[in-house]
Amino acid sequence: MDIYMFLLFLSLTLLFGFVLGKLAELIKIPEITGYIVAGILLGPSVFNVISVETVASFDVITNFVLGIIAYQIGTELWLPKVKKSGKSIIIITIVQALATALVVFTLVYLIDGRLWLALTLSAIATATAPAPIMVIIKKIKAKGPVVDTVVPVTGIDDIIGVIIFGLFTTISVSLIAGGQLNIQTALLLPLLEVTLSVLVGAVLGGVLGLASKFFVTKMPKRERYIAYLVLSLSTVLISVFIAHRYELSMILTPMMVGMTFTNFIKKEPFEIQGAALSNFSGPLIIVFFTLAGAQLSLSVLKVAGIIAVIYIVFRSIGKIGGAYLGAVIAKSPKVVRNATGLCLLPQGGVEIGMLVAVSSIFPAPEAILVKTIVLAGILFFEIVGPIVFKKTIERVGESREFEETIITDVAQIAG
Repeated sequence: MDIYMFLLFLSLTLLFGFVLGKLAELIKIPEITGYIVAGILLGPSVFNVISVETVASFDVITNFVLGIIAYQIGTELWLPKVKKSGKSIIIITIVQALATALVVFTLVYLIDGRLWLALTLSAIATATAPAPIMVIIKKIKAKGPVVDTVVPVTGIDDIIGVIIFGLFTTISVSLIAGGQLNIQTALLLPLLEVTLSVLVGAVLGGVLGLASKFFVTKMPKRERYIAYLVLSLSTVLISVFIAHRYELSMILTPMMVGMTFTNFIKKEPFEIQGAALSNFSGPLIIVFFTLAGAQLSLSVLKVAGIIAVIYIVFRSIGKIGGAYLGAVIAKSPKVVRNATGLCLLPQGGVEIGMLVAVSSIFPAPEAILVKTIVLAGILFFEIVGPIVFKKTIERVGESREFEETIITDVAQIAG
């Protein structure tokens, strides 16, 4: 695509997404839902302003923004805070992931009868999209026990999802081909991907932390804002490049950068770099979710049929019921038991990445079937998930949306 046409499409995506986001706010639903609807309208399903080929040309931007969001998840994982509820978070994450996989697998297999399809859909169902969750948390300045649980659960959930997906899809490929299972591709390669992603992210985060300690903190206070913005963005870009080049996780790698970095620094630099990145990433977030909407096709709802309905309904039951059961086992507070599962419904970036993998390893007919079903689910969860999440956080009293504390300059931070 001509670079100036690219800029034109970028401007249309940004402007239309922004307008629909504000209209969504007027009817009391999350801006993100407005962005996604804007993308659907611009995409092939409706006006076809943005074609499938055009969306593909934006991959570098969507991966960059996904890296920023994953990094922000990591910066929330401050170890002293996580340790207080670390055991319960691990229990909730594992139980809800396994419960979701089990429920989806059982119902799809009982109704459809194809073991490979039940395994594949159950694996994809475990993943939760961190992007809408983090954006809404930042937007409404949410704080409290539910948010403190949901953020790390979302991060760890993707680790479990990658492992389950690697195992189940390898079994599925063998079942389709009638061949033998390969333990290396089924389990060892997913574990290697997770391990390398964590290690690379930790190293980059450590370098960023040292740069903050020995360089940025020595600068005049007013110059630290731009310094943290430059260093944070540069490190996220490097992590996304490494993840793409060496086939590591686009979420785990930058997330570990953020987690390692946040445990290197004190409160003031944490607030400065967080404000800098949030202010910079606003327009990119609009582009990210509008493009996500443009990838969705309304026609898949007709084609996917009853299996898509089963996938949507029983993924929801698995997430909500599994999180509740995990919180009960972990003896979490009542509000965490009742609200966490409702906050884990969004799907999006991670699942689309899984579909790309399915397309490369499954025969074409089977890959098309899986993509059709899952895209129908993503269409539903991309629109409904953020609404349910926002309403849940407001209902439990953890929203601080109307506390006007937008930081535009380091001088606004007390210190």
